Amino acid sequence: MIELNDKQSTLDYVALTSVALERLAKNKPVRRSLPNDGRLRIDRQLPFLVVYRVPKSFDGGTGDLVTSEAAYLIAPSDEEHHGSIEALCQRLAGLLNEHFGTYLIVEIWSESKLREGQARLQPAFEIVTSERDSLPGTIEAFSAALSEITIAGHQSHVTVRETSSVAPVDFPAIELQSQSVIKSTVGVVLGLAVRPIYQDAKSKVLFPLVLRSLRAQVARALRKTISHFNGNHVLDNQTNSAFPHFESYGPRAMAKTARMVDQQLSEVSEAFDFILQVTPTNTEDAWRAFRESEFKVEPVLQYRSLPYDPSLLKRNLFRIEIEAVEDPTLSWLFLRKQSELDQQLSALRQLDTSDFLYSSLQLYGKPTVALVDLAESILMVQSEPCLSSQRGDCASLEDVLRQAREEIDYYHHRLSEFNGSVEVSEEIASGFLVSQDRLIVSSALQVSKRRVMPLLHHEIGTHLLTYFNGRCQPLRQLYAGLDGYEGLQEGLAVMAEYLTGGLTRNRLRTLAARVIAADSMIRGATFIDTFQRLHEQHHFSARRSFVTTLRVFRGGGLTKDIIYLRGLYELLEYLAAGHELEPLYVGKIAMHHLPAIQELRRRGIVHAPGVLPRFWKDTKVKERLESCRQLSVNDLLEHST
Repeated sequence: MIELNDKQSTLDYVALTSVALERLAKNKPVRRSLPNDGRLRIDRQLPFLVVYRVPKSFDGGTGDLVTSEAAYLIAPSDEEHHGSIEALCQRLAGLLNEHFGTYLIVEIWSESKLREGQARLQPAFEIVTSERDSLPGTIEAFSAALSEITIAGHQSHVTVRETSSVAPVDFPAIELQSQSVIKSTVGVVLGLAVRPIYQDAKSKVLFPLVLRSLRAQVARALRKTISHFNGNHVLDNQTNSAFPHFESYGPRAMAKTARMVDQQLSEVSEAFDFILQVTPTNTEDAWRAFRESEFKVEPVLQYRSLPYDPSLLKRNLFRIEIEAVEDPTLSWLFLRKQSELDQQLSALRQLDTSDFLYSSLQLYGKPTVALVDLAESILMVQSEPCLSSQRGDCASLEDVLRQAREEIDYYHHRLSEFNGSVEVSEEIASGFLVSQDRLIVSSALQVSKRRVMPLLHHEIGTHLLTYFNGRCQPLRQLYAGLDGYEGLQEGLAVMAEYLTGGLTRNRLRTLAARVIAADSMIRGATFIDTFQRLHEQHHFSARRSFVTTLRVFRGGGLTKDIIYLRGLYELLEYLAAGHELEPLYVGKIAMHHLPAIQELRRRGIVHAPGVLPRFWKDTKVKERLESCRQLSVNDLLEHST
């Protein structure tokens, strides 16, 4: 798409309008530059246009309120350009009115006198209209949507003013009725005056965090209003409604800047593997030494040398210009991921020191009292004999590797991008570990034959599946992993074990033990104290007690292991609320991302999962899933064997 040179002294608006109309007639996007940093951006055929005219005086931030939308115009306010801008709007309205039977222009400007004397951060809006009697429902919907906006705990104040001229003070109104262009009115103009709480009244310094929050909320209010204006009178309708969801009026394509930021974040994320880096490389040697000391000498753990400088990766991380991303939803996701990567890199600089624990707590939190109580209640149930300790029932490493490769082949035939690999390692403490597109299997793996497939559903049917589903998305973060994604990942993975009949009582007790071990470590207990608590008080084998303790003490104190039981608990709450599992397989996301991901799906930026778990079509699994909607974690324990 061709951009006009901003330095061009004169601009042929007739030619620009002609090109814009030609592209829109074919439902192609329009991206054109205007004088004085003006821009016309229209994502596709849409029944609206959001307009901002740049005033002569400083008005930083206000223009950002329109750039979140799928159809916007930032125009110069010079008098000599008014006729051309007005004609452009009229021609756009005329064309798109033919497609939609209606057209709405919302012009936004700042008005510092709104709600003078109130709290500095209280949002205030004035809806300006000459059509109050003919559009009562739309005005009411606009007012209600704006009233939902809050900044720093302050609820917004909304008023409506009726006038014959909808325009900022001292600006001529944009009229959509002109005998020289069209014969009848083809659209409606509404004005929105905004109190510029994102600017300092005297110094005009911008407050970017305030602006970011206001921008996202104004975008939501605009889309609700547009949806209502376009005939949808149920503002929060579901996606199966006869009307499109209001969020579908947002941009459907990732702008070049957003794609670049997404790529840069992924490059930093893929430059290191946090969990692999904090996993000891001498687990088996440490176990033998600990056993030979009769469990009285704490093991000395060794870690991989960092093949990078965390400070340099941080430098690259904060060079990423997330503030240039116009889409509030994408910007929010990117900022959260940037913060998590920052915390992970800080933790790696503190690896194997006492300070590592504090970074771990920032990343994963600590177990709540309720989670510890849940773990204790699970451990009160007497364990069954450990099947994996009965050597006659153990699967051989060769059988496990063969079944793992067959499982990957199954998914590859259904999704060509599913190209996972299987590796054997002597350096991991757990039986399995997934790192990006690799399934890593411990050479010392001992697992009962009955547990092999449920564990493969855990590792391949959840972790690898969401990785490759994410690889098929336009948004790279969906395979790199959005911030805090691990909790939901492990909740889904453990649920996969349950749904396929492989969540044993011992397995649930192990997840509970991890919570108890993490809580013990946080409270200051030593490695030996925690080991003895699991071994003597809760009757775990010495080997399992050692591995569980090592997992939470690695690196200097890692609380990640609480996410397994916490993730399962949160997933059961999600199911109890009547939600479906399918949206959760779109990539590596957390529960707190769901509203944003669902919005992006409605806008067409994120697609449905490329492939679902192998067990998904099993009738018994579906019945078991439905029963989960009324079960607690302890109920799962009762149903496990």
